[in-house]
Amino acid sequence: MKRKKLLLSLAMTFALALVSLSASAAMVMKMGLGDLVDNADRVFRGTVLTKEPGMVFLGGSEFSTVVYTVHVTDALKGDFGTEKSVVTLTMLGNLKQDVSSGSSQRLAVLDMNPDLRVGGDYVLFTTAPSTVGLSTTVGLGQGLFRIFANADGRELTANELNNQGIFDGPVQYTEFTSAVEALVNP
Repeated sequence: MKRKKLLLSLAMTFALALVSLSASAAMVMKMGLGDLVDNADRVFRGTVLTKEPGMVFLGGSEFSTVVYTVHVTDALKGDFGTEKSVVTLTMLGNLKQDVSSGSSQRLAVLDMNPDLRVGGDYVLFTTAPSTVGLSTTVGLGQGLFRIFANADGRELTANELNNQGIFDGPVQYTEFTSAVEALVNP
């Protein structure tokens, strides 16, 4: 009986922490391009090749992850090692809604990390991997820039905030990379 109460108490504490986390996640600090560059371990353009479910173990618990394999086409900042053509990113999140596995239960994770689409072309400002290999985009959706073609075929890029506070809406990819490179190599 005491064990059930302890587990219930832990579950309630975790639930309150998640509610608090989701409230604070809604208040992510707005960043300019310089902030994104300064806080990023790596900045690169890439195409998502795969998106697979994963798992990390932290503090005695299992957390669901999404593991992305990204083909790097333009390395703008950071160390990409000798195999700079492919990067693996592991982010907290679920591909499936089910959080149970057989007799064990996994802790549900708030899906606040950006969701990358297989085949999607992006410029990513990523954090350094944690000790368990987790990373994300700097400022969450602020550090994820989707690349797309406009009506006349020019490549444009915009983040989830439509570049608010950085540029005046979507910007040509060449202008974007010039601005990033100027901040990386002043």
